[in-house]
Amino acid sequence: MPHIMKRIFLFAVIALAAISLTSCLESKDQATPVIQAGYITRVSAAGVCDTISFADTLHVADTLRVPFALWGVYNNLTTFQVSADTSAVAYQLLNDSSYLHLLDNSSAPEKGYLRFVTGCVLFETTLQYIPKKTGDYEVKLVLASDAGEKYSPLDAYFVMRVH
Repeated sequence: MPHIMKRIFLFAVIALAAISLTSCLESKDQATPVIQAGYITRVSAAGVCDTISFADTLHVADTLRVPFALWGVYNNLTTFQVSADTSAVAYQLLNDSSYLHLLDNSSAPEKGYLRFVTGCVLFETTLQYIPKKTGDYEVKLVLASDAGEKYSPLDAYFVMRVH
């Protein structure tokens, strides 16, 4: 009897290993896309350049540049959208020419919209933001990937105080 138990146990271990190996080969990992901000630079109307944080105050006509690394983790990026009150701020996305082949023709960086070609997992861009009037203004960021519905898109925002 103990000899039969060893065979049944061995068969069960082999069957479980085969099932788990097959499920690993067929599964697709899903992850929420990531937006990572770099050092924020500000150029004042007087031409003074410094680095600031999102909590610092801006003045009308300051130029803010925020570099972003957009990462799909296990998934392909599909779109990135920046939106804000255009009566209060001017904004656009600045892109290095070496990354332009990763953008679809429907992209409109001057309007804060990027659409990525299939296979793009990582993209670097810079948000240029210029306040037109005083107040607190929210800038919304939406990064989408081909991950499942519960993982994508990622919604983020920041509020800049303008004096």
